[in-house]
Amino acid sequence: MKKSQASLEYSAMIALILVIILVAVFYFGEGVVPKAIQSSKQNEVLQYQNRVESIKVNYEATGAWNSLKNETISCSNSQCTFNDETKSIDDSTFSYSETTLENAYNKCIYENDLDSCKAIVYVLGD
Repeated sequence: MKKSQASLEYSAMIALILVIILVAVFYFGEGVVPKAIQSSKQNEVLQYQNRVESIKVNYEATGAWNSLKNETISCSNSQCTFNDETKSIDDSTFSYSETTLENAYNKCIYENDLDSCKAIVYVLGD
């Protein structure tokens, strides 16, 4: 066997081993890229959840939360409607179906629903 042929076969075996390792990492580790994307989304949800909790605490302190929790939130076309008021929002693609503030809060906090968190921040935030 020539040296160049042996070297080529050795390189092919190393390449095959690397491919097997990469496949195993993506298969068993659910992939590096999807985890990074998932982590980024989780971070965004956590930031919104923190803002929602802060908003709720402030509204509970004034006693307004109980009177507002049954009001409906609805968002589309760069506007959110809540408590008979319409606010313009910067997110032109955001759409949120009609649900009460309390339901939106529960989805945001307990189901990690980013849209519910955003809707609350849009209608009650700064």
